[in-house]
This record gives sequence, C-alpha cells and structure tokens, in this order.
Amino acid sequence: MKIDVQELKREGQIDVAEVVSLPRVAELVVDIEAVDDVHVSVHATYRQPLIEVDGCLRTVVHYRCSRCLGSFARPLEAPLHETYTLSADSVDDEIRQVADDEIDLTPELEQAMFLAIDERPLCSETCRGLCPVCGCNRNERDCSCDTHTIDPRLEALKGLLSDGPSE
Repeated sequence: MKIDVQELKREGQIDVAEVVSLPRVAELVVDIEAVDDVHVSVHATYRQPLIEVDGCLRTVVHYRCSRCLGSFARPLEAPLHETYTLSADSVDDEIRQVADDEIDLTPELEQAMFLAIDERPLCSETCRGLCPVCGCNRNERDCSCDTHTIDPRLEALKGLLSDGPSE
C-alpha cells in the first residue's frame, strides 16, 4: 500500500482504502498458519514538513493453538499511527523520513500486525492441551495416563510415604 506524496501535498489530506496481502507475517510467526487478505483504511494529513497517517487494518488470522496444536481462526484489528517528515533535519527516531514521492506502508502494516497478534494463541481459555504421556488431545477425549510427576530431588522420599509407619 502506497501513499502518493505529491497528491497529498496538493490536497492536504487523502483517504486510502485497499486490500493487501501480508504473507511474511505467517512466514515469520510459528503459531500462525495463514493470514487472510488485510483490509486497510488510512487517512493521511500533510502539515509541512510532517505527514501523519492514521488508520486501521482488519483481517482474519489462522492460528495453531499453543496448547493442543489445533487450528482455529480469529479476527484481528490493529490501529496504525505513523508520522513521516519531508525534512532531512529530523532527529526524532519516531518520525520516519520520506525518501521519494511515495510512502510504502507495507513495513508499518506488518509491524502493526506483529504487535496485534496473540503471543501464545489458545483455541479457547479452557483448552486442556495435549497429554504429556500419550499425546492425545484432552479437549477431544480423556486418557487414563498418570500425569502426576514427582520432583526428582524428592523421588527418594516417595517410598517413605507409601509404606506407612513401620514398627
């Protein structure tokens, strides 16, 4: 998605709406299987020498649950707030410099997506995950595996508790 700087200077402000594809998000995040096309709408305002871009992006993200490894989809909405300058004298790290007659918003859109995605996606808050012994999905069926573990440092004490008092 690009903003024409010359048009923005003439008009003072412009609105841009596009549907873009951001495949790198799914490629770089392990728990994401795919990302649907992203609907982006932005409002750009020119105030010499600054260009302010505000907008929103909406899509559906297809995740892999971090507990049970099942697939699920969830809508995602992320805000976009960026400031650019036409001046070469900017010392503010938050303000990006415009090098030519257009602004490519793709890196900023990807960054907004990375900040908005679930860090540890769960298919539901009550997801029971996989059994650590047999690997079955405990959301689908129960297993009879003994998942109670004893700290290896206390393993020697296990015999004292099971034998009972000796006389």
